Amino acid sequence: MAWKAGMKVVHRAQRAWGVGVVVQVADEGRRLAVRFAGREGITVVSGRDQALVEVPADTPIEQVASGPIEALASAQPATASAFALRTRVNRLEALRRADSLGALLSSRVHVLPHQVGAAGRILSDRMPRFVLADEVGLGKTVEAGLVFSGMRQLGLAERVLVVVPEHLAFQWLAELFHKFNALFALLTPDRIEALGGPEAALARSPHAIVSFEALRADPELAEAAADLPLDLVVVDEAHHLADDALHDRVAPICRASFGVLLLTATPVRLDPREYFRLLSLVEPVPSTSLDDFLARLEQHEAYAQVARDLLAGGDLGAAAERLRALAPDDPVFSKAPPALDRAALLAHLADRYGLSSRLIRNRRVKVGAFTSRVLRRVDVGEGERPKALVDLCARLARGGDKVLVFGGDLEALRGLQGGLAEAGLEALLYDDAPSLEARDRLVARFRDPEGPMLLLSGESGGEGRNFQFAHHLVCADLPASPLVLEQRIGRLDRLGQTRPVEIHVPVEPGDEAFLADLYEQEIGIFDEPVGGLDAVLASLPDELAALQRKRSDRTREAFRKDLSRRVAAARKAQHEGDPLLDIRSASLPELARLVRGAFERMGEEAPDGIDGGDGAGAALEQSLITLSRWLEEELEDVCADVGRRVGMDVDTDQNVQPFEVSFTLGSGMRIEALPGMQIPDEPETFVGSFWRETAVARDELHWYATGHKLVEALLGLVRDGDAGRSAAVKREWAPRRGGLYARFEPRLATAADVAPGARVASRQASRYLDLSPIAVVVDLEAGNRVLPGAAHRLEDEIDDVQDARVGAPPPAALEAARTAAEREARLVLERRREEAVGLLLAHADAEEERLIEAAFAGGAPRERIDGALAVLRHHRDVVAKAIERVKVDLDAAALIVP
Repeated sequence: MAWKAGMKVVHRAQRAWGVGVVVQVADEGRRLAVRFAGREGITVVSGRDQALVEVPADTPIEQVASGPIEALASAQPATASAFALRTRVNRLEALRRADSLGALLSSRVHVLPHQVGAAGRILSDRMPRFVLADEVGLGKTVEAGLVFSGMRQLGLAERVLVVVPEHLAFQWLAELFHKFNALFALLTPDRIEALGGPEAALARSPHAIVSFEALRADPELAEAAADLPLDLVVVDEAHHLADDALHDRVAPICRASFGVLLLTATPVRLDPREYFRLLSLVEPVPSTSLDDFLARLEQHEAYAQVARDLLAGGDLGAAAERLRALAPDDPVFSKAPPALDRAALLAHLADRYGLSSRLIRNRRVKVGAFTSRVLRRVDVGEGERPKALVDLCARLARGGDKVLVFGGDLEALRGLQGGLAEAGLEALLYDDAPSLEARDRLVARFRDPEGPMLLLSGESGGEGRNFQFAHHLVCADLPASPLVLEQRIGRLDRLGQTRPVEIHVPVEPGDEAFLADLYEQEIGIFDEPVGGLDAVLASLPDELAALQRKRSDRTREAFRKDLSRRVAAARKAQHEGDPLLDIRSASLPELARLVRGAFERMGEEAPDGIDGGDGAGAALEQSLITLSRWLEEELEDVCADVGRRVGMDVDTDQNVQPFEVSFTLGSGMRIEALPGMQIPDEPETFVGSFWRETAVARDELHWYATGHKLVEALLGLVRDGDAGRSAAVKREWAPRRGGLYARFEPRLATAADVAPGARVASRQASRYLDLSPIAVVVDLEAGNRVLPGAAHRLEDEIDDVQDARVGAPPPAALEAARTAAEREARLVLERRREEAVGLLLAHADAEEERLIEAAFAGGAPRERIDGALAVLRHHRDVVAKAIERVKVDLDAAALIVP
């Protein structure tokens, strides 16, 4: 077809667009700019799209079918296959977005209840402002990423700032991209200058990472960040905020942001002053002084001790008596057994008498998903370590196991690489890879069972990379900092590791032997992690440097005893569990609610055992895996279908490995644009996986999940387009005279929403209101009887539906059926509104009680309490009004005939 400006056209797959006029032809007819009667502005379409056809010049410019009912009335329904695809996308979108569970299951990590539970609890809060204090190795970074993903899914994370120590900036950049399909900008001083200064750099980088060092050095950067309407601020290694200068830079940014996540592994008891500062940045009404906070901490310990006794099987009546003495005005404690239930009492204690409702700390002993550490120390003679390393690495590699080698001296690592080459073994050197992509490929080679057995790395490999597929770690040297050594070990000793981590340490006599003894005996780093003990161990390199200048045996022995004492006290603080914090942090009831709702949306019964008892954790983990796999499989099927329909070359089984899919965007494309993407001039292939296990094991693959640009583009084509909005289908169970299936979408009122991100009232409403589609089937006979269960049945059978050849029903009959269906949909929406408002009020009332209790306990002035309550009540009223303004719009309709 030789397209020319002025031609009149219609798009047969988008009937609602009506007749259009070609206003411009580009790329020799490959792209057309068309003004359609049924669309605002100019629409760019493909000149090769076979659905685009010319119509006579005298065709009136009008909208030929403005919606699904009109398409049915004019006997111009879409095909059953297009209708089925739209229905599947609609169902998938509902599960992806409902309760943020879809986003929580779309991370490139193994699905673990404590992480999903923590993120779910944060996302369910009115304001996601929390201290995340999980023990090292439990995935605080993952939990923060899950919160970001959930907020992004709801449109609440348009502006996000991650603040980290400089040496962790690249790790965060890589993890957010690899695990959450999130592209952040790393704003280094040079990058900030190139973008025109702090204000311009932040304005042009809605998702950004900045370092502590950059904020300290550039007060304008901190001021510009504090002036932005940020939706979420994440601060890693938040114990560094003990530094006054850094705290003064970061605190205004946190106070101005809607959401705040402060990440630290330090136990509360080890450094309560740190927690006073951190909680003051997230609590609506913090304690007014450190003394007040320390008093709260001591009071909290009294309640925690009662909880410990109850968890150990202690007498319920005696516990109630002690609690009445502690809080005589609490009516819950006035009850007596059996009216007083043990589980309910513990839940009440955790909710009302915990140190802070905005503190989460999961512990390794509770999660129980780790293997042991095993030290393999080899003492060698002076100068013998290089040869010992070659022999050790060669022996392990020839034994068939992958071996990860860390060292601080790159030249020494290159020497080891040469020695291994002489022994006939290939060893990869991570630090010699010139780019992130090259390092990805190098790690992929190491991970490949057929690839090299050895990977050598400087300290850069100790950040942001997961090597739990290996279990042999060789230390080519010992760093002066135990925190650096913990980073090395933590690359293997992490969630997902299935074997004991064997740590091989060749040790020469002298200072290195002394250091190895400290690590093994006084610190115990080869037995358990030291993350979170920064307050004790961060100064060790300086202390060792000072000790070297003295060198007497007596001084060294005194140092060892003092270090052992300090570490033991820190370990005690780390190991002492806070039962109230454990109960609140686990969030298993909230997670069970999310899981149950997801299974209901799938039309399935929720698994047994998820609501409580000893096996609840395992049952929830298996349920999450089941949900995740359903999402992965359905997402792959739908995206592959959409991709093929628009002319992509989609390969699922020919030139790809199992569980991989390739999408090639090339000359066969029947569209000229993808939402959020550009179609390349030359063919471009994306190779990746929809399957979590494959994506976790292979970082180099694209992770086709929520947030991936190609996935969002393909789903957006169907979700936001007009294709498949109508159909005429056969079903043997249909009413004798036929029925009308009508699917309505609850729509948030957004006309008055002008603030960005999380400050939009309707987006806040979506956190409470079920916005999944409402489908209804009504009989076409007089009276338009609603057929219970018929809509769900049609959706369950959607892959088997066939086109029905029917004429146009009388418009009056169709309109009567549509009116009846909409009336039923409004009743469903009204019930949902009532549930949402009830949930909102329950949350607001509970928060108000906690706010008053905590505020008075913390000694806050009355005006600050009143101010916080006013903010809470305003939020409640605004969101309640937004819930009431939700309407239903008809998304799709189908005639069902027997």
